[in-house]
Amino acid sequence: MSHPMRLERLRAGLDSRHLDGLLVSQPESRYYLSGYAGHDLPPRDSAGYLLITRDAAMLLTDPRTTEQAERESPDFEVLTYTSGNRGPAMVAEQAAKLGLRRLGFESIHLPHAVWTELLAHVPASVELVPERRLVDDLRVVKDAQELDQLQDAIDVLDRCLADVLARVEPGLTEKQVARMVELYLIEHADGPSFPSIVASGPNASVPHAVPSDRRVREGELVKIDIGARASGYVSDMTRTVCLGQPADARLPEIYAIVLEAQEHCEKQVRPGMTGREADAMARDVIVRAGYGNDFLHGLGHGIGLEVHERPSLSQTRGDEVLQPGMVFSVEPGIYLPGWGGVRIEDLVVLEAEGARVLCQSPKDLVHQPASASAKSTPVGSVPSQH
Repeated sequence: MSHPMRLERLRAGLDSRHLDGLLVSQPESRYYLSGYAGHDLPPRDSAGYLLITRDAAMLLTDPRTTEQAERESPDFEVLTYTSGNRGPAMVAEQAAKLGLRRLGFESIHLPHAVWTELLAHVPASVELVPERRLVDDLRVVKDAQELDQLQDAIDVLDRCLADVLARVEPGLTEKQVARMVELYLIEHADGPSFPSIVASGPNASVPHAVPSDRRVREGELVKIDIGARASGYVSDMTRTVCLGQPADARLPEIYAIVLEAQEHCEKQVRPGMTGREADAMARDVIVRAGYGNDFLHGLGHGIGLEVHERPSLSQTRGDEVLQPGMVFSVEPGIYLPGWGGVRIEDLVVLEAEGARVLCQSPKDLVHQPASASAKSTPVGSVPSQH
């Protein structure tokens, strides 16, 4: 979908909310609407703002990024504020020139200090209206071009995991394995989409564990949660593997429960369900197995320009109805303090008939480490389908 088409959809949203314009500050929303990829230095230094009305589309930035903005956003009028200015004064000036009465702003993103500065500059005739969902409502359903870009980020992540699993072996530290991931993604993509999670043995009981100097051991689990950035979009995937045969009989048992929960949801989720209902499909499998209190997070989250975006598949924030074109993770887990944790995560796109899995990395628990398979067929190859 072209940026002019996205602007027209946004303007329809302005009308429905009785707004004269919208101030866009979130970098991902700014990129979605304009193509401008300037980098913020949060929370103090923004790379620019979009000011969009029914008739105008402005991109306000400072001299460091004016040339980039003009090149990347030909559908916007680029205005430059002075270096060292955070932009609110120019936003207020333009709002007054355009005669705006109700100006929406992204309440979930705009820092309070910037909002206060903006409030101090706008004339009393301009009402600043908190707007939480307007751009998100456009972004939550992906178009065909976005799905292609997402698939690029997913495919390179599949190749990355295959490369890492072909080289991982007992004795490497969690940090070393994480660096393998990130070096691959720097060389073959636009880098990781978040700091890689590599947790072995008891460390894996923390859902978002930070890689440590602990050395991976044969016969124990290794949880690998990684993401790539490519074509402007991001990916996210988790696999739990055991280097060699499990030393603890509970590992294959718990792994089988988590895999059953994930595959049950992937087969049964449909448009029209809520995120809470999708979460319950997987959670019920884990509850029946006796591990309900050990599933510590929601089943999944939307993904696209951000690693975590709408929709939410959870017990607490899963009211949104799932629609065709939404892309989200399905990632049940069981975490036992002092023992470890198992999580398996795919990204799926919801279609009219159900979910289509986008990740193609294998889900085998037992993985022969590199040192044990040197004389056998190389491991880590990615099959064409699950």
